[in-house]
Amino acid sequence: DSTFRGCSSLTSVTIPDGVTGIGNAAFQSCARLSGFTIPDGVTIIGDCAFDGCSGLTSIMIPDGVTSIGVSAFSDCSELTCVTIPGGLTRIGTWAFYKCGSLIDVYYKGTETDREKLDIGTANDCLMNADWHYNSGVQ
Repeated sequence: DSTFRGCSSLTSVTIPDGVTGIGNAAFQSCARLSGFTIPDGVTIIGDCAFDGCSGLTSIMIPDGVTSIGVSAFSDCSELTCVTIPGGLTRIGTWAFYKCGSLIDVYYKGTETDREKLDIGTANDCLMNADWHYNSGVQ
């Protein structure tokens, strides 16, 4: 938790294999963070993990992730697209709050799968984006 929180000069990070979770507020307020790859072994993205990372323009959430925490990508104002795995079960409240540039969601599941997805409130930016179903990496 809070590992790199507030590191204003941090621009990119490579997370090694073997990491299974991105902790709460791990990269919160790293406004210049623009290069980030979430490794395949990650299953959980914690609360506020990338909150305020306005430099992120796209993010690919790997297939193993089942839960995205509260405010995980909140205030990522330059985020234009996100790839979400079909096996995801929960997107927390405010996870994509204040992501006004979000245009495209590439969802690796079906519309029926999406209906089963527990999406918390205050995710209007996510819900109003164009959803592309059964989509791979974009």
